[in-house]
Amino acid sequence: MKRTMKWFQMLGICSLLMAVFAGCAGGQDASPNAGGAVENSNQKVTLRFAWWGSEGRHKAILEAIALYMSKNPNVTIEAEYGGFDGYYQKLLTQFAGGTAPDLTPLSFDWIDEIAVKGDLVMDLNTQKDNINLSAFNTDFLSKYVVFDKKLVGLPMGINGMVSAYNQDFFKKFSIPEDTKWDWEKIHEYGKKVHQQDATAYLLSMLDVRGFLQPYVKQKTGKPWINDDKTLGFDEATLTEALAYYKKLLDDGVLQPVAESSLYPEITQNLTWQKGNIGISFGLSSTITKLKSFIPNTEVSMYPVPSNAKDSGVLVNPSNPLAINKSTKFPQAAAKFASWLLTDPEAAQILKDTYSIPAVEKNSQLLVEKKLVDPTVAKAVAIALEKPGEPINGISNNQELIKLVEDYMQQVAFGRTAPDKAAQEIIKRLNDKLKAIK
Repeated sequence: MKRTMKWFQMLGICSLLMAVFAGCAGGQDASPNAGGAVENSNQKVTLRFAWWGSEGRHKAILEAIALYMSKNPNVTIEAEYGGFDGYYQKLLTQFAGGTAPDLTPLSFDWIDEIAVKGDLVMDLNTQKDNINLSAFNTDFLSKYVVFDKKLVGLPMGINGMVSAYNQDFFKKFSIPEDTKWDWEKIHEYGKKVHQQDATAYLLSMLDVRGFLQPYVKQKTGKPWINDDKTLGFDEATLTEALAYYKKLLDDGVLQPVAESSLYPEITQNLTWQKGNIGISFGLSSTITKLKSFIPNTEVSMYPVPSNAKDSGVLVNPSNPLAINKSTKFPQAAAKFASWLLTDPEAAQILKDTYSIPAVEKNSQLLVEKKLVDPTVAKAVAIALEKPGEPINGISNNQELIKLVEDYMQQVAFGRTAPDKAAQEIIKRLNDKLKAIK
């Protein structure tokens, strides 16, 4: 934990972001990106760039693409965008069929499957002449987007897990906004809320990455799965976590899964939109979308017990931008990716659509020009106060996460008891891990 915090202090971005909502930002001029236009070539290039997100994100990226193409008339960038639901499976299908886009962001939990095991994206170290890597903090890249010595993507921002809460909900149910949340207080306040109003819930859906992994990590201080493919927890710890999850559901702290599972994202949840959910555990990059429905959304620290061995607070790059290993135009793709994520003009268009930029000069520029939502900046700063140890690749394996999520659902519906589910999860994970070896 101390090593991680020391590294973030070196990064220097935590104090910068705290200045955003404290109103005391300093300044330094942002220098132009060295990477911009496609140089010394009149070759006509067409790149497919795919992504997912909100309407605000779509609009910003399309504006950035238009600007880049006006500066580089020989480059055509075809935009492919939509919602998050189904994007991962579509992308896997495209890679399998040789029709994947030239550039796409990767959710951090896809990296193991697509970039490491699949080896489907380019090692961006091979494009050092076309990417302004010096704009990024080298330690940050090494810690989060380098696997097997390969740079698998460029961070589109810095993301941190926080508790996003509805201020009006807190006022209605007399919940102090300065509450230092731990899991006991979550249950205590959540039970009272539902007793006062049977249509209200303190929490919505909890999943593996946003609840189960952090909860267990706080108990053990270890990765969910160790690098040697052994489990970082025992049956008793997992049983306790699943029993607590069931208690939240039984006592009305957590919205019933039969309701919450109807919505792929919290912002689509009608109960959230109506103001009847108090807290959403999520990444800073989702704050703007949450506020589009509940303007009075504020943020605080993710629940961390006083005796936690690791905070479990997730900090990672926002959707690293990867380049398809099979692209016909690697140099052009690299130059566009570099411009999009390091150029000050591009930063002022994208703003905080991917949370706070990972390029410090651009973060500073957005602060100075007040182009960053203060709540987003505050969320990143809060997460950086107590960052957990980075999640390793195998702990993010999609197949293994899906396996555990299926058992969480069985527990939620009362089909499997927490202790039985823990036994079966451990057995099946160990079987899968043996096959992965």
